[in-house]
Amino acid sequence: MEEKVLRFIRDNGLIDPGDDVTVALSGGADSVALLRILRALAPQLGISLRAAHFHHGLRGAEADRDAEFCRKLCADWAVPFSLGGGDVTARAAETGESLEEAARVLRYAYLQSVSPGKLATAHNADDNAETMLLHLLRGTGLRGLGGIPVRRGAVIRPLLACTRAEIEALLEREGLPHVEDGTNAADDCVRNRLRHRVLPLLRAENPNLSRTLGRTAALLREEDGFLSRLAARAAADCRREGGWSCEALLALEPVLRRRVLLAMLTELGLEDPAQVYVEALERLLTAAPSAKAALPGGWIARRTYDLLGFSGAETAPALPELALQVPGCTALPDGLGTISCRVTKNLKNFKKNLTTFAIKCDMIATLELYVRGRRPGDRLTLPGGTKPLKALMIDRKIPARQRNAVPVLTAAGKPVAVFGVGCDPTWMAKEGEAAVVVEYSGGRTMCAPTEP
Repeated sequence: MEEKVLRFIRDNGLIDPGDDVTVALSGGADSVALLRILRALAPQLGISLRAAHFHHGLRGAEADRDAEFCRKLCADWAVPFSLGGGDVTARAAETGESLEEAARVLRYAYLQSVSPGKLATAHNADDNAETMLLHLLRGTGLRGLGGIPVRRGAVIRPLLACTRAEIEALLEREGLPHVEDGTNAADDCVRNRLRHRVLPLLRAENPNLSRTLGRTAALLREEDGFLSRLAARAAADCRREGGWSCEALLALEPVLRRRVLLAMLTELGLEDPAQVYVEALERLLTAAPSAKAALPGGWIARRTYDLLGFSGAETAPALPELALQVPGCTALPDGLGTISCRVTKNLKNFKKNLTTFAIKCDMIATLELYVRGRRPGDRLTLPGGTKPLKALMIDRKIPARQRNAVPVLTAAGKPVAVFGVGCDPTWMAKEGEAAVVVEYSGGRTMCAPTEP
């Protein structure tokens, strides 16, 4: 199996001599196998190896057991080890994310923060098959059917060529210990139902299903890359001073034209743009000579005679500091919206989101609440830790031109909460407590209530 992984690493250029590689170690069979194989291959690959584990704050004693297992395994194998953790439940409640998504975001944020080079995850061929089917169920294109990327930035997946059965056989053959996540046995999520119910039926028809789908995914990723390169050349051919020629874009084959338009949206900083925005650009190509369409992030697509171009919305004005009326409603200047405050002696049935916060009354008994725009050096504490406000706004995908106008709630001169970003958990009221419920009704700022 070592030779198979080594060949996969070299065929895909995943690791170079001198690389510092961190293994994302959960303690499960896959990650233990990955650490074992890379530890054996480290001299041959010429790499420095380390491991890191993230404690999600879920599963109680079982999660504590996993963290201790990983620490001891790395100590026994003389592998440098890092341990971090976060409050996944609190983040999910704060952002509206599912527990699975909140855990993934916090886990990758921590693992990448302690990884000085490449981060190796233990996704295998069976994981890839499950991912392809998930994407197919939800509807997808070439990129989704390409499954799990072999690499994405600094994240690499050296075990994608190996099946779960091969990994388990390695552990049994060498007597390697590992831990089992009890939640993997439950059928309370789509992936587990596919794993336990659907894939066994498909494997009855094709015992080599994971390898077959893996080859298919590799072909589709290759074709996706080829089409992307064709689209880049086509976009360059359609480029004119001040934009792109509508006539030239319309002359492209539809599949290539959609790729070009999708690439334009991606270059604007829109992550995974929805198909509806590609369709909006296509309509502009045959619209009136002065037509326009609004895009996410404050961008405007415009057709000016034969030219398709993009412009950003004007930078939102900076929000001055204002004392909030408690209770009452405070109008923000320049059409930036309003903030209402109401006092409750017994907080009940409060649903947290990113535009409404419940602040403990005893925390502000002798303080006034203020609202203002962001300032240099502002930091905010969230369940995942304390970060600069600028970094948090980037995480929430708030466009740069709108960040100055996002309301920052302060007390004693320090940020307590930021609308569209989150609230410091030490200030958040709980059910049954006296609270000031602060709600923002936005004007032109990007304060989405549930977007991560």
